[in-house]
Amino acid sequence: MLTPARGWAQASPSATSVEAEIEIERAPGSQACPDKEAVFRSIQRLFPEREFHRGSTDAQSTARAHVTIRPRPPGHEAELTLLPPRHGQRVIREEDEDCRGLADALALAFVMLVAPPAASTGPTSVAATPSPDTKPATASPTTAPEAKGGSKPGNTPASQRVPETRPATRPFRAGLGASLVGGLGVLSEATLGAGGEVELFHESGFGLSLQGLRLWALPSEAQGGSVRLTLWGLLLAPCYRQRLAGTAHFDACLRFGLGTQHANVTGFEAAESGNYRWQVLIPSVGYRHGLPGLGERLSAFVRVGLVAQLRPQSFSVRQEGSGENVPIAGAPSFGVMADIGLAFGTGPF
Repeated sequence: MLTPARGWAQASPSATSVEAEIEIERAPGSQACPDKEAVFRSIQRLFPEREFHRGSTDAQSTARAHVTIRPRPPGHEAELTLLPPRHGQRVIREEDEDCRGLADALALAFVMLVAPPAASTGPTSVAATPSPDTKPATASPTTAPEAKGGSKPGNTPASQRVPETRPATRPFRAGLGASLVGGLGVLSEATLGAGGEVELFHESGFGLSLQGLRLWALPSEAQGGSVRLTLWGLLLAPCYRQRLAGTAHFDACLRFGLGTQHANVTGFEAAESGNYRWQVLIPSVGYRHGLPGLGERLSAFVRVGLVAQLRPQSFSVRQEGSGENVPIAGAPSFGVMADIGLAFGTGPF
């Protein structure tokens, strides 16, 4: 969500004039965070002796910045980057889900990078700072000008807070998972087994999943004998992950499965066991939730998919004398498969 910056021009003749242009992009889940209008209002309130007004995006003298805000449990993270010819970057963490205080923190970060007060000798790293009606963030004092409007007793004014700088979060998240898998129509009979998977997701929500399966089916019995199928399979899937709220996510994947099913035949005169190809297409949806106290590093998930058999396999026995084929294990055309398990990731986006 990009909108032009706004400026104010009510300052004394001795005030410093700065041309500024700020773009703010808010990722899904961070729509409640401040826009550039709120940031410029904070600049005006915290630095009344400065004159900031909108500059041309092509002018070399214009201080231009791009801000990306994304959800980072338990709150949000904002990355402020100055655009050429200027250079500078700050990463700000806001632990309030409603983003109160982030506008002041972005205002302070921008001014410190573009036009720091002459008396400022402290570090210029920033983290989210509270507005008067929010509880304070961890901070260290600085000599920046005092904010107008005051604060609650016991709280340091927002313009006097300069918290720590945190490194930028990697745009990719890798994960490992293990699950219990069950299904109907995956093989000829009801199936149960286990799965292990690896995944790689971009902060935009798009990613890839690779899952290995080991499944066992109940035996199919007929004519005094039985056929029992087992499976080694691999599922590859492009996926999309959408944050719902906090550490809850919705997943949608289109999984292509390839593997080998082994038929163990017993009880017949000529029992011929063998291996047969298994190919399926499984569109699936899932829900995952971070475990309490661990954010998104460890999460529980449940997933359900519709199984479409691309190479249906059936097994039959030929009766001696008549030569007729009697089906034993049928070939399912469609089925359903479900997973429930745990996943460990490298960290939140």
